[in-house]
Amino acid sequence: MRFTHLLLALVLVLACSQVKRLTSADRLGPDDKLQYLILASLNPNAGVQYLSEPTAAARSAYSSWFWRNSQFVAGKDTAAQKLYWQRALEAKNFFGTIDLMNDERVKTYIRYGPPHREAYQPKPVQHETLRIVVNPAEIWTYENLGRQFDFVKTGTAYKLVGESRFGPNIIAPSLEQVDFSQPAPEPAAQPIPLDLKFALIRLEQHNDTVEVELHYGIPQNQLAQIPTGNLLPLIHIYMEFKPHTNSSPVSRCLWVTPGITPDSSDNRLAVAREVFHLHADVYTVSVQAISSEGSAECTQTGKLNLLDYVKKAQPISDIVFCSLADSTFQAVQFERLGWRRLVPMIVPKVRSGQTFYILYELYNLGLDQEAWHRAEARYEIIEQTTRQFAIVPTPAKFISGPGSEAVVVERVHTMDLRPGDYLLVARIHDLEKKRDISLTARFRIVPR
Repeated sequence: MRFTHLLLALVLVLACSQVKRLTSADRLGPDDKLQYLILASLNPNAGVQYLSEPTAAARSAYSSWFWRNSQFVAGKDTAAQKLYWQRALEAKNFFGTIDLMNDERVKTYIRYGPPHREAYQPKPVQHETLRIVVNPAEIWTYENLGRQFDFVKTGTAYKLVGESRFGPNIIAPSLEQVDFSQPAPEPAAQPIPLDLKFALIRLEQHNDTVEVELHYGIPQNQLAQIPTGNLLPLIHIYMEFKPHTNSSPVSRCLWVTPGITPDSSDNRLAVAREVFHLHADVYTVSVQAISSEGSAECTQTGKLNLLDYVKKAQPISDIVFCSLADSTFQAVQFERLGWRRLVPMIVPKVRSGQTFYILYELYNLGLDQEAWHRAEARYEIIEQTTRQFAIVPTPAKFISGPGSEAVVVERVHTMDLRPGDYLLVARIHDLEKKRDISLTARFRIVPR
């Protein structure tokens, strides 16, 4: 029995220890290792080819050939080679002292240079009888390139677990309103069914009315199926809010078209946003989308309860999930509250490792002597089934400004969370009123 216990303890120690994983590149000399890392960071296939060369002379010959024919060097200019070599030396000193060949920060640094780097050190997390040690994590941002990389330490090395893009080189799929003065067509006998999605967001109250945003979207690959010749498809959208009282329905209709030619291989939603001001009531909501020739159609319905929302006098709005938030202008509908582009997600579903954004508004905050609010905001991620906290970097954000209202936009990192259903809990501490505010929303992580 004692031997069994000792064996079990040994297995646990070995399992928890930081064991360096050797690769075929570890057989290389110091300079060859750096040359390999440079090539692999610029072109993974070049790194594989470099490793496959049997001798140092063959590797040197391949390296010379690569630089003569590489897109990263213009002609015989050696300045770029010197730049990458200098970055490789810096990456080795900064991140490669323990596990140079496996730490994925090294290749990222060589390829893109010094980042804006946020490092999160391990902190024990206590859950009743369970004590969890959080792995170190780093978030690297390149504002000029519109790229962000998320790393988590596993064993002796940091692994790249998430990557996101933003900025002027990224165009979010969208539906843009157009001036097309035609009535809605009748659906064809067997129209193409569109997978129309919509979401309702309750925002600020004005006496007995509430500002409501309706976000809707249609998958790009379905828009690409609509027969239009060489033109972009035109979609008629009809939105109706029918109150449960005897009041008249509130409706709106418009024509929209994709902001760019829809990609037949892309199932992401092309999205749009409309704003309504509705009296406190319980509504049946319907949204219809039909193509200009009636060849594609869908109608979706839902419920909207504003009575309870007004009765509770919520100090916080619903949470808006966004796929993108940055300072690049794309369309007027995505401009709001000082942000040039906030693209609604509609369906809160992301890939494992994907970054997304949340937005919510705060009302009736306490004011200091200068009539400014002061609050601290953070968020938590909880597994819906087990109710256990997910371990991701969730830094607190300090919010301050004039007046009793504020808007919070936060970047959410899923890092290496496994697929499943999660709860996102926004927590706000009003520093002037000394009160806590919280709100919960659901989202899903799907496999990469």
